[in-house]
Amino acid sequence: MSELKDDTVSHVEMSKDAHLDSLEAEMRTEMLHSKTKKFSKASIQLYLFLFLAYCNSWGTGFDSSLMSAMNSSDRWHSDLGVPKTGSLLGIVTAIYTIGNMTGSFVAGPAGDRWGRKVGMVIGSTITLVGAIVLFSAQNHHAFLAGRFLTGFGLAINRSSAPSWVAEMSPPQWRGPAIMLYNSLWLIGAIIASAIAFASGPIQSSLSWRLPLILQVVPTSIVLLGVWFLPESPRWLIANDRLDDAHRILTKYHADGDENSCLVSLEIAEMRESIKLEASDKRWYDYSELVTTRANRYRLFMVVSIGVIGQWGGSNLTGYYLANNLRNIGITAPNRLLLFNMAYYISSLGGATIGSLLSNKIGRRPQLLFGCLSMSACLVALTGVTSQYHRGEASSLSNLTIAFIFFVGIFHAGGVNPLVVAYPVECLHTNTRSKGMGVNNLVLNAAEFVNTYAAPIALANIAWRIYIVYAVWNIVQAIWVYLFFVETKDRTLEEMDEIFEAKSPVKASIRR
Repeated sequence: MSELKDDTVSHVEMSKDAHLDSLEAEMRTEMLHSKTKKFSKASIQLYLFLFLAYCNSWGTGFDSSLMSAMNSSDRWHSDLGVPKTGSLLGIVTAIYTIGNMTGSFVAGPAGDRWGRKVGMVIGSTITLVGAIVLFSAQNHHAFLAGRFLTGFGLAINRSSAPSWVAEMSPPQWRGPAIMLYNSLWLIGAIIASAIAFASGPIQSSLSWRLPLILQVVPTSIVLLGVWFLPESPRWLIANDRLDDAHRILTKYHADGDENSCLVSLEIAEMRESIKLEASDKRWYDYSELVTTRANRYRLFMVVSIGVIGQWGGSNLTGYYLANNLRNIGITAPNRLLLFNMAYYISSLGGATIGSLLSNKIGRRPQLLFGCLSMSACLVALTGVTSQYHRGEASSLSNLTIAFIFFVGIFHAGGVNPLVVAYPVECLHTNTRSKGMGVNNLVLNAAEFVNTYAAPIALANIAWRIYIVYAVWNIVQAIWVYLFFVETKDRTLEEMDEIFEAKSPVKASIRR
């Protein structure tokens, strides 16, 4: 009798799998034939909504550029009593990541319980308070508190906003749309560094306070505009609101066509994949991330990309750009601020190219290129920096600056677009919000190690730190080749089949 029952269950599961495979095949065919109108009223609205979501990323960009600018400002160091090297500088820089790690535990439940929109509201409100504390700080203790709050708030945004972008974008747009999310943090970095450069000559604390208050701009835009955003259709279906999901998909994926085959297939595929009683309905329950072999592999990808995103060496050349430049004799604050702005402008160029090409070259080749190109640049940086002696001709200094910039460009183009996009694509709808919280936790744990240890390493071993990162990038490239799945040209639901395969890597690169 038990054998008959097992056979029946097996037959039902096989029928369900066959039905899902059929849906995926129909979906792929429909995607090839459906062309979303790029300049219809609904598409233009969607562009504006994506811009609003990207403002969450710009807020993240302000931080990295601002700390580089603060570190370039003699006035900031003297006003707050922060030394230019050593442990206290590392703590002031790294406290942001501690706030981010703490916020990661709130990020997943907030996005699951109340939706991606409310997650953005909560995160932006906390970030806004943190920015005001930073602007008014009178000592490094208050500055630490402000950085903790901004990190905490941005962690929640970092989970909700990219999930919304991936789940709301038409399937034909998803790749570039989500890649641009993390790439456009550089917009915030450039704006902040430009304001820091302009305010640098001011002979008062406003020289460093003005760039800090700018963090209220992207968060305020989000808080004012988020109420106009449609909720994620996948979240709506996961919460048994099928009619609302159908209305949103019809408007934004089919330009109002009630009889769209694409919308019907999207909804059918989502309903097949999403479980209405999954762990995302329980704020405390993270168990679904590890209950099956497929989900454990997804979590493995989430953790791996978090480490790779931070340990390639870009933090060393970004956060501590001023320290690197001082080591080769560039000490004038105005020149340090100018190079800070130029660094992020060049990185934006790399990030834009990487984001737009990712759908053509694939995620695996993009990551391999990013890691190996950074390793080559760091080897070159080791060579030229080791030969620099004060008073020498400026040619070695110029080469050093060039390779520092190349590290930023290759990281921005090869790795950075995927730090958020890749885990979003790998995670299942029922685990996406909490999984992104875990990704954020790992990302910031790895960043904390970098941001705290880097100034200490620079003070003790100077240019030799580049050797460590050069070797580590080769290790990362091998890791990507052996274990990373390809997500290009797959719907979010279609990734289920990939992770359930015996060899996910082989299944993902099979045509």
